[in-house]
Amino acid sequence: MKKIKGYQVALAGLLTFAGLTQEAKALPMFTTQTGMDCTGCHTQIMPRLNKFGRKFAASGMTMSQQVENMDINPSVLIKSKYAKTWDKPDGKGAIKEGDTNDGDFSHIRMATIYLGGRLTENIGGTLNLGYRQHEGRSISGRVTYANAVEDGYWGITAYSNNSQGPFSGMEFYNTGLYKPLRMFDNKVYSNAAQTTKAYSKGATGLQLYYDRDNLLNSGDHFFITAGIYTPTQDNAYIDMNDNILPFARIAYEHPIGDYNVMLGAFIISGGDTVTDTETLSMKRETYGFDIQIEGDIADREASLTVTNILKNKIEFTGIGAQSDDSDTEDSYNSAFSVEGAISITPTIVTKVGYMTYNDEFDYRYTGKNSRPLKINAKDLDSAINVGLDYGFNLINKDMKLAVEYAWMNPSLDRVENYQSFMTTLTLPF
Repeated sequence: MKKIKGYQVALAGLLTFAGLTQEAKALPMFTTQTGMDCTGCHTQIMPRLNKFGRKFAASGMTMSQQVENMDINPSVLIKSKYAKTWDKPDGKGAIKEGDTNDGDFSHIRMATIYLGGRLTENIGGTLNLGYRQHEGRSISGRVTYANAVEDGYWGITAYSNNSQGPFSGMEFYNTGLYKPLRMFDNKVYSNAAQTTKAYSKGATGLQLYYDRDNLLNSGDHFFITAGIYTPTQDNAYIDMNDNILPFARIAYEHPIGDYNVMLGAFIISGGDTVTDTETLSMKRETYGFDIQIEGDIADREASLTVTNILKNKIEFTGIGAQSDDSDTEDSYNSAFSVEGAISITPTIVTKVGYMTYNDEFDYRYTGKNSRPLKINAKDLDSAINVGLDYGFNLINKDMKLAVEYAWMNPSLDRVENYQSFMTTLTLPF
């Protein structure tokens, strides 16, 4: 990862200081801007968005209590995590020994300073200065121009981040295409978009979108977006100018009885293969569909998401291809996940998930004399997830404790079943 330059840190620090000079109630930042508490925009499983939260995102974060003028506020997000995996196989199907079985506790797994909100009547944005225990420091952000039209918005977003993926410019459904909007923190065993890494990792891009309510019927919603992105933040391992990939996403929401149902589809396709002596290049073909259902069961908030990555194939060619760097490693996979949640009380949510994963990469042709470097040990016939989220209020801020357990059943007979436990504490200020 490329290190943050001094002037970038200084800029973020100055902007954060400017935000902190406002009233103390400016944290978290969007509660101040909108005048609502967190449940105004989020489901009980924060940071997943509800219908109003999606509309706030589509506005480019320009909705504000203020009639005019800039409305920029800061927030700080800290996440602690404990994770333990039993009998996890390595690339050869043998049980890993060491940290993965001993458990890993991170007092501060990640910490992020956010500064964002409305810049002008039509422009909103965020600047994020982050730290992750195993990834180091990062800086990311986005700026959105949003223009109100009948029952909706059209706009354009420019963005850059180190791990949130190509749809991080504008995506507000909870199916995992945008990394934070997923049900389980233990994303590797629960969400198809995230376990395939189809919609994560670094991305710098430009995204057009159109969002509208009441398109065909009263209460429905239509969203379409298309853009271009390069799979990095800098030229550390790939030439950004020569690796620009197009992507698109479409979604249609419609109320059915007491439930709101969304059907969506998405695609990334582009790039080139080059000779061994040319600059590193990436070719990609990724597509799938998703479903989101939200509503109430016995007056309890409930939701169901389905994500199906039909194909995710990434091929690197050129100088440095197939190096030890995971950012330049070929992959070919598919996955399917179903995740459901229902609130038991106003502060407790139970979750259950099911996922399958197919590593379709042909390892036979990666070694000398057509011998495999490793066997296909990643396939999962099933991963079963259960979890509980507990929301509580501390010093007038909404906190979340998540406890999750997963059981994995590998497809390869000689690979043993394994389990994973994770608990996370999310503290926004």
